[in-house]
Amino acid sequence: MNQSILSLNKTLKNYFSGFFGSRMPKGKSVTLSQRSTYILPTGLGFFMGLILLLMLVGATNYQNNLAFLLTFLVAGIGLVSMIFTYQNIQGIQFSLINPGEVFVGETLPLPISLRSINRTKHFSIGIGLDKKNVSLVDVPDDNYVTLKVDVKAVNRGRLELPRITVMSVFPFGWLRTWAYFRFDTDIIVYPEPLEPARLDTQNWGQESEEGSRVEGSEDLYGLKPYQDGEPLTRVDWKSYARERGMFIREFAAHESADLCLNWEDFPGVDNETRLSYLTYMVLEASSNQLNFSLELPDKFVEYGEGDEHRKKCLKALALFGEAPQASGTSHA
Repeated sequence: MNQSILSLNKTLKNYFSGFFGSRMPKGKSVTLSQRSTYILPTGLGFFMGLILLLMLVGATNYQNNLAFLLTFLVAGIGLVSMIFTYQNIQGIQFSLINPGEVFVGETLPLPISLRSINRTKHFSIGIGLDKKNVSLVDVPDDNYVTLKVDVKAVNRGRLELPRITVMSVFPFGWLRTWAYFRFDTDIIVYPEPLEPARLDTQNWGQESEEGSRVEGSEDLYGLKPYQDGEPLTRVDWKSYARERGMFIREFAAHESADLCLNWEDFPGVDNETRLSYLTYMVLEASSNQLNFSLELPDKFVEYGEGDEHRKKCLKALALFGEAPQASGTSHA
């Protein structure tokens, strides 16, 4: 019996999921249509319907014209409010503003812009990942508003954005209209950056033949155990706070230094941990304005520097192990 109920629930869930999914608009910018918009009475609406039924029974029983008038007046208001409620979420253009970078374990705030394309005001528009957790906003007739929906980044790689729910119960709360849509945008989740247990001065990447390190005070070279008499200003207090011991930061002046961040720098650890270590090193190398490359088993990123090079390396780490995508394929 229980198995039959579970099977029926699964069948109904798949049916409604396919029903709503086939009508759900997708794109980088979305405008709702009548085909993707639904409306039903709320709990208050069903209660008002019951009240109207009782009023109609009472008016019929006592043949009271004023009671009939009041009953049909309230019913007329309900029918008119149905039109206002349904049209309240029509004519709004939803656009995804460029989201920022996100790493595994972080929450990605999705900035969504709402703009009226029919030059009418829209009141109490709720947006969220479900009907129970929505943010309310009014959309003016001559401008746009922006709100954020938080999405949790659980795994590295391409993030398929969840279904967004937009709803409204304006004006009286008797009826609820809602719709679903999804942004068709390629968002990359980078691996969680983890600082290696110790940055080995011999294995923290490799210098290319064009460059060499000389002692100096410009760029971080690595860590070495603290010895009595050395200046406390060069102590790596982060390592000390994490109870890894007291280490001294070593610096070096680079003569045409080219740093190679290599997959083989971290033997004996699993792939995800290696990716996290390399992510941390990419961020550190970029923040120190180093010229560096990245070598993975399936990809090599040439030497470079700057923000674009950093993003290219982080993307390579995020998509490590992913099967090549066919040309022209879009990612929902």
